[in-house]
Amino acid sequence: MILITGATGHIGKELIPLLLKSGQSIRVLVRDERKVAHLDPCIERAIGDLNDPASLTSAVKGVERVFLVTFETQQDINVLKAAKGAGVNSLVKLSTLEASRPYLMVGGWHREKEELIEASGLGWTFLRPGMFMPNSIEWWAETVKTQGRVYFPGGKGQVAPVAPRDVAAVASVALTQPGHGGQIYELTGPELLTIDDMAQIIGIVLGKPVKYVNVPMFAARLQMLMFGMDRILVKALMQVASELRSNKNAIRTETVEQVMGRPAQTFEAWCRENISAFQA
Repeated sequence: MILITGATGHIGKELIPLLLKSGQSIRVLVRDERKVAHLDPCIERAIGDLNDPASLTSAVKGVERVFLVTFETQQDINVLKAAKGAGVNSLVKLSTLEASRPYLMVGGWHREKEELIEASGLGWTFLRPGMFMPNSIEWWAETVKTQGRVYFPGGKGQVAPVAPRDVAAVASVALTQPGHGGQIYELTGPELLTIDDMAQIIGIVLGKPVKYVNVPMFAARLQMLMFGMDRILVKALMQVASELRSNKNAIRTETVEQVMGRPAQTFEAWCRENISAFQA
């Protein structure tokens, strides 16, 4: 039995069909069962909350492996305690590429979680994806539709965005096949792109020009604060943006191809599959 947390997220939605196809028994942890009503009836539902340790006891009963997505360190602590009590063998943890740079606030937060898992005595595999391609929808779709513009404080820095299906594919392999314990997989797409490159690709797929507007750092920070974002989170995001602008995020790995035996999906191919999100 495999327990999936984050079943409705970018990775979870791609991971579940892969596990079903490979014949795995699956249980999903959800707070609201209505959000997974569309899933195959053969998938068990565990109603619970990562912040509620009592609800995790039944969720991990009979589970051998866990796909773990958390937002706060205490959630990892809760899951680890329940997992050890239930005899769970291993976890596949969704982390982030920044975990290799703990001097960044985001990196430090994720590395702290990884260290807790390493010290737990359970088997583990860490997935460290870079920028998710769907972030381009969340960040830019509205202004692409209304203005033909992409606004972002990226400068000329490069990044290799990764498709959720590729992260999910590696997660599926790590959860179902031997030989992946103790591995840290840094996962990126196959090409380094600037934000301007991505804007142009979106435009090519749309068949109309899309212009990139390089937002000054101070303006990006002010806008996030005006939207009511937490100051600590804003500071952390500004650190990541600064890394991008100085080209320290120009990291491209071949891990997806090495694990899966096929190339990772390109940003253009992903855009063609999801172009409706950018269309007015």
